[in-house]
Amino acid sequence: MRIALGLALALMLASPVSHAVKAGEAAPSLSAPNAAQQSINLKDYRGKVVYVDFWASWCAPCRQAMPQYDRLYQQWAKRGLVVLGVNLDSDRAEADRALKRRPVSFPVVYDPAGTWPARFELPTMPTGYLIGRDGIVRYVHEGFRTSDVPALEALIDKTLGEKP
Repeated sequence: MRIALGLALALMLASPVSHAVKAGEAAPSLSAPNAAQQSINLKDYRGKVVYVDFWASWCAPCRQAMPQYDRLYQQWAKRGLVVLGVNLDSDRAEADRALKRRPVSFPVVYDPAGTWPARFELPTMPTGYLIGRDGIVRYVHEGFRTSDVPALEALIDKTLGEKP
């Protein structure tokens, strides 16, 4: 099943991206269940700055990024930052094992059907979207390298300082 999801995601990412969500565009209004099976909708975070992080247990850079994003969430939550992890594993048990090995304090939703990445038209894994308080995407971050974190922090700080 993991291979099938990987192949499906690879095909989706390899297809020509003509309407991918870009900086300056409104983030799609999407919902998915969290670990308690409560539906979480992206629009519920309107008024906050949101970093949507697409991840999967089979994605090594995703696993590397999770502790960094958790640190950012803990550092900036009081100013209005929400990090929202969107897990794409087809097998929820794989995601749960990954979170047990690397627990995070930010909210995580589960999207095994791939609705969110299809709507965002992900260019690669991992990809993150920094969304302003007004629901407009400010920045799209493709891939992950630890050296990217200071620039992302500066963008978060700037976006948190914007008037709603």
